[in-house]
Amino acid sequence: MASTLAAVALAGLAGCEGEKGKAQVAADAGALDAGPPLPVVGGKLGAALAEAAAGGAEKKGPAAGGAAGGPPESGVFSASEAAAALPKDVPYKIEVVSDGSEPRARLAPKIDPKSEQKLDITLGLRMGGPQGLPNLELGVSFKAEKPADAPKEGAAARVASTASAAPTRVIAKITSAMLASMSIGGPPKQLADALARLKGSALRYELSPANAVSNLQFELSKDADPGLQPLIGALGEAITLLTPPLPDKPLGAGAYWMVTDRVVASGAQLPVLRYRVFKIEKVEGGVVSLSVDTRQYAEGADLKLPSPNGEITMTIDRLDSSGKGTLTWSPSSFAPGVADASQRLQALLVPPGATAQQAAQRSVAQVELTAKFAPPAAP
Repeated sequence: MASTLAAVALAGLAGCEGEKGKAQVAADAGALDAGPPLPVVGGKLGAALAEAAAGGAEKKGPAAGGAAGGPPESGVFSASEAAAALPKDVPYKIEVVSDGSEPRARLAPKIDPKSEQKLDITLGLRMGGPQGLPNLELGVSFKAEKPADAPKEGAAARVASTASAAPTRVIAKITSAMLASMSIGGPPKQLADALARLKGSALRYELSPANAVSNLQFELSKDADPGLQPLIGALGEAITLLTPPLPDKPLGAGAYWMVTDRVVASGAQLPVLRYRVFKIEKVEGGVVSLSVDTRQYAEGADLKLPSPNGEITMTIDRLDSSGKGTLTWSPSSFAPGVADASQRLQALLVPPGATAQQAAQRSVAQVELTAKFAPPAAP
């Protein structure tokens, strides 16, 4: 049952546009047919971020298809443009636009490796409009993984001297999984059983001293249905989306910075260049409240999709992907304590080998990810 639902969701990713009227196509495409995608954020902040992203655009010249130094209007980078925005050997880039107001302090994780953080995460993944799996309620436990081999006594001093620069290896293990909302009588037993078998599935990743997530790896439990793999990927994307890489300087309320990195968008399995703008809304009792605005741009024009006859490659004509969220962060936590975010991706696609007439009949691909983090409710 679970495999069938996941397969239906994946198969519904692209719907034929040619059979729809122009008005309906415009409604489906939304901002894609309404003009260029929005900047990362608007107003003076948007202008400042565009300048930061350009990195001296007046010297480099305008990016193809977009404003000077800015992302392409089509939402699709060429390979060379993507490499210029963020070189392949650079995992991420942090650019501070404002330090915020006094008092300021440097934000840095101080995690007890013996600690555990438990969260209830409500996860939604929609592909192809309304199609997709129902929202899920996941219990997730975050812990630091122990090193594979404990250091010998003689090496203890060397390990201690480099510990501050070493990443923390984190395991986020699913402890429970069920539908977030249930109809009268509960979910079908087969589906409930399939979700329950997600227990024990895990995400492993590294958390750098700057609080950046890297080397994300997925691990389904032995009895889990492989058709639910997209959900594990969506959980990983939610964790990376809401984990803020932190600048190496003191910041205060009102500070904001932009983080550029690469991820694979859930559902579409599309490599994108992601821009996140984090802003400190307030600092209270050691807990930092932040907002985050996101824009994503395709790293290339090819998108591989499943079909009844195997995988096909579509050409991305336009892409629009944006998101918003809020979160709380504390130095002792692996992940945000409370968070609420949504991320939407929409693309207009041209079939492979299409003629000029066929190219006008573009398909629409849509993916929406929603996530809510909260401490477990008291029993």
